[in-house]
Amino acid sequence: MGNPIADIHDYEVRNLVNKLVEFLGRKDVEKSLYKYQTSLRFSGPVFGEYYLKHRHPWWKALTKYFELEKAGKSIRKNVTEEIKVLAGDAKKVTTLQELMPDSVRRKYKRDLIDDNKAYDYLFEMQVAWHFFLKGYTIQWHEDNSSRHSEFLVKSPELEFNVECKRISVDTSRRIRRRDFYRLAEKVIPEIQKRGYSGAVDITLTERLHGSERFLNELSSQVVSKINVDELEINCQIPLGSLFMDLKPANGVAVDFNACFRKLLEKKQHQAHGAIFAKSKGGRAVDPVGMTLKSEESDSVLDGIRERISKAAKTQLDKSTPGFISCFLEGINNLSELATDSGLQIMTSLLFSKDELSHIAAVAYCLESIVEMTA
Repeated sequence: MGNPIADIHDYEVRNLVNKLVEFLGRKDVEKSLYKYQTSLRFSGPVFGEYYLKHRHPWWKALTKYFELEKAGKSIRKNVTEEIKVLAGDAKKVTTLQELMPDSVRRKYKRDLIDDNKAYDYLFEMQVAWHFFLKGYTIQWHEDNSSRHSEFLVKSPELEFNVECKRISVDTSRRIRRRDFYRLAEKVIPEIQKRGYSGAVDITLTERLHGSERFLNELSSQVVSKINVDELEINCQIPLGSLFMDLKPANGVAVDFNACFRKLLEKKQHQAHGAIFAKSKGGRAVDPVGMTLKSEESDSVLDGIRERISKAAKTQLDKSTPGFISCFLEGINNLSELATDSGLQIMTSLLFSKDELSHIAAVAYCLESIVEMTA
């Protein structure tokens, strides 16, 4: 779908972001930003950094943008990469909204500032932008009570409906990311309080339950195994198994991004991982990395297949060829879906079904890896 910031110059950023804010409604944006900043203040550092900061695609960049604006600083001279990406999104949204019926425009104004829906609707914009740049005509379907695809793509030679699906693989996993971050929020700070850094790897026999009681019980089982006389621990706990490789905190600065990459390389594809470090003089020190997986296998491919089948049957008109574009939230690498039948084989099997013969193509977009900073 192209680089969102490739054709945007620094001097264009301020005007583009202001046009986006005007489209969404400045008061509504400011209200949403206040809720976002309040949530960050009252959250723990791990949950805030890994979950809340990235729950909406724009709030972090808009917070920085408004800070620069309030301080009277030049946006052009102080533009960050995040603000420039925001400007790229602003260009897409403000251009495409001019092509929309009023009902669709109202829907996007409402849903693009909804924390639970923003990524879904921005993904639709990105897919539409891809076809728009190719010179196709985008015909948006009216927002009404009937189920339908997002828009129709037209050219002199062909036309087809496009359905965009954000598929959270969390619904088919034994361990959901939000619950993992809640657990990490309980475990990592406790290790730091005790004066250690290092690695913690947990394997559950079953799934990670999201109840506060379960998370408290698991975190207690992990923390209770910390032993000042033995910092490399490989043992069983009531809910699974535990490996810890700890060392006394020394306050020495580390390359946080390198530590994060090492964590990603180490963890198995079905595991979740997080790393958090204290800050000293603006540098990361004494990082604690944590991974968590379940012995039970996930059913991610089954979940993807079910969502695609449902979308094809209920939202795509069978009289017109259909294209389904899927954003696989929580997947960074297709090798994560190499088990069982595989994503490609599963998709081919969908094409073979008579009731899905109107589907011309299915495309998959993966979630990029974001490197956290301390």
